[in-house]
Amino acid sequence: MDLKLVNKRVLVTGSTDGIGAEIARKFAREGATVVINGRRAHAADEVAAAIRDAGGKAFIALGDLSKDEEAQSVVEKIQAELGGVDILINNAAGGGHQNELETPADEWMNSYNTNVLSMVRLIQNLLPSMKEQGWGRIINISSGAATKPSAGMGIYCSGKAAVNNLTVALAQGVENGDVTINTVSPGAVFTPGTGKYFVEHGMAADVDEAREAMNKMAGNDIPFNRVGETDEIANVVVFLGSPLASYVHGANIRVDGGYVPTMN
Repeated sequence: MDLKLVNKRVLVTGSTDGIGAEIARKFAREGATVVINGRRAHAADEVAAAIRDAGGKAFIALGDLSKDEEAQSVVEKIQAELGGVDILINNAAGGGHQNELETPADEWMNSYNTNVLSMVRLIQNLLPSMKEQGWGRIINISSGAATKPSAGMGIYCSGKAAVNNLTVALAQGVENGDVTINTVSPGAVFTPGTGKYFVEHGMAADVDEAREAMNKMAGNDIPFNRVGETDEIANVVVFLGSPLASYVHGANIRVDGGYVPTMN
């Protein structure tokens, strides 16, 4: 299927590894020019080099999006090199298990800054130009944790719930159909980083064993009895970023193997 993405300019935040890197690779395979973003130069170089070696087009814009000045620098670099973007994938995030009752308020704010305001900074900068050029796609990567929170994850879950609400609010204000704004909510996903963690901590002998270990840990809560793979998330994101998804707007698309058992 031709997704009509040739020469589209795509910024994928947090794309130096994991889901973000796979999203970037998938867009590049469709002929898009991809902007790799993250904080680690070496990791960004590796992802960009792999895309170029495969015949794709990749550009790097490093920056910590939790900081106003660095987010602005990323936007300015993209404007200078590419003239802007057509598709924004807000994937950069952070956080995990933190005791809600013992975590200081400033750490709550840091989490919100990383998981929500990093998206806001780029949307404020890039949505107006999408409207002006008459076409654009914004996809915010959330989590099944936004609608199925669990103990010890309240800080992260509440931030992702804010992402879901932000998406709908923004979508209600974009009415002409030229720009669409949606959320993709992965469930548990196996990434290279997960595999490395399992091996380094003696939980598995190799990557394949690590995947099986994670399936056993998380699979009981998932109808498919396994966790997802990065390409399964990326496939959905790339479709939503394409012109073919022209009537999907303000939606939360769960890609979680049925982990969240409720209505959106």
